[in-house]
Amino acid sequence: MPTYPEDEFDRIAPTGRRGAHRREAEPGQRGAYVIIAVVAVIAVLLVVAVVNIIRTSFSNPEENVAEPPAASEPAEPGGEEDAEVPGEEATDEASAEVDKTTVTVGIYNGSGVNGAGAAFGEAASAQGWSVDDVVTYSTPDSTSTVFYSAPEYEAQAAVLAEELGIESIEESAEFPQDITAVIASDIAEQGPPAVTNE
Repeated sequence: MPTYPEDEFDRIAPTGRRGAHRREAEPGQRGAYVIIAVVAVIAVLLVVAVVNIIRTSFSNPEENVAEPPAASEPAEPGGEEDAEVPGEEATDEASAEVDKTTVTVGIYNGSGVNGAGAAFGEAASAQGWSVDDVVTYSTPDSTSTVFYSAPEYEAQAAVLAEELGIESIEESAEFPQDITAVIASDIAEQGPPAVTNE
């Protein structure tokens, strides 16, 4: 085997490294992973956006538009609307149809306001009702109510309630009178409506 003279390459200090070392390539791989992740997120967002666009395109756009209110024609003078005036005239007609003299009326002051029972009793008497009794009454209710003892008194109870400014009527056999107005705190302070004698 031939021998060669020693040169500068034979005098290299040992480093302990063997084979090829490729650690320098790792930062490049990390960058590739980041790019792949970003592309995947963008792809997911695009898919969601496309699905939403497709879903909204299938809905009927006319459903989202509110229909304009129908234009009401002005009432002609002397028409049906002029003939039917709700409120006071309807109450007067209902009052004329019921017989106030055939029923007994009780006024029960459950409001805790002194004098409220007497004020409503006087108002009922002025409207032609036969007020049988005005008493102080204990009730947890804060809404005034007219009670009628039997179904045949319902019409009279509705008229009395209207005349006293009471909105609620109920059937009840709890009271001895045919019709009983229980005055509560909702109307006790303001009192009964003014009596109009025409």
